[in-house]
Amino acid sequence: MPASLRNPFGRHTSGLLLAAAGAMLFSLKGIAMKIAFGLGAGVEQMMALRMGMSLPFFLWIGWRAAKCRETKPAPRLILISAALGVLSYYVCTWLDFTGLKYISAQLERLILFLYPTIVALFARIAYGDKVTWRHAVALVLSYGGVTLLALNEFKTAGPDAALGAAIVFITAILFAFYVTASKPVIAKLGSPLFIGIAMSAAAVPILIHSYAISAFETAPLTPAILGAGLFLAIPCTVLPALMIAEAIARVGPGLTSATGGVGPAATALAAALILGEPFGASQAAALALTVTGVMLLSKPVALSRRIPRP
Repeated sequence: MPASLRNPFGRHTSGLLLAAAGAMLFSLKGIAMKIAFGLGAGVEQMMALRMGMSLPFFLWIGWRAAKCRETKPAPRLILISAALGVLSYYVCTWLDFTGLKYISAQLERLILFLYPTIVALFARIAYGDKVTWRHAVALVLSYGGVTLLALNEFKTAGPDAALGAAIVFITAILFAFYVTASKPVIAKLGSPLFIGIAMSAAAVPILIHSYAISAFETAPLTPAILGAGLFLAIPCTVLPALMIAEAIARVGPGLTSATGGVGPAATALAAALILGEPFGASQAAALALTVTGVMLLSKPVALSRRIPRP
């Protein structure tokens, strides 16, 4: 079949479309969890469903990557990958889902979207880079946007919203550390093998935690909860990971990361249409400020350093 028929949009355009679609699907994770909470599902239950349904795909990807290597990875790299996997796919996920119980999907996504600013801070601490006016403006815009939306929720939800926002912000800090620490490991192992190891390692504490909690809090596995778990695992985890990887191969990490701003917008739209969350002037202003700030910070240097969200 001619290449033009296989890819009618062209490599560049299709790469951008894949990147945008991947970012949007990743951002629907909060929507899926809110629906699951409404069905009576617990955090640990949904984590186990997500891991159980998505792990086989990532194991297959990692296995193929391992077969293509000429040499076996060093044990030290395997241990580091496993530890980072537990941090990201277990600790960060548990904190994120727990915080999401107390705040809107829109606020959760905006707080997590701040992680590149924290990555930049870690880089400046590690390498002694100076903070430029661009970084200062980006921080004011991005954190100002999140603060605007957070204060709006604090008025209606009270202390619970403050607790949820704090938990999700801790998640963003830990995920920023994961991003920073994983870059040299991914450079040596490759993303497919790294993800295979990381997901496998995270599966152990996730399943143990879920089993320990199941005797106390787990709701019955109804078809609706299973459906929510399937949506969380495949459209919100596996598919976007593959889309982002292919987008990077087609247009590079810089342009792929530049599309990340569609994620919070997609969350806001889905939250309003599906969950009935309010979306007025304050939400729109918060979204615009935060996305503008993060995009300003990411251009042009940090864009090439960002990696996809898990």
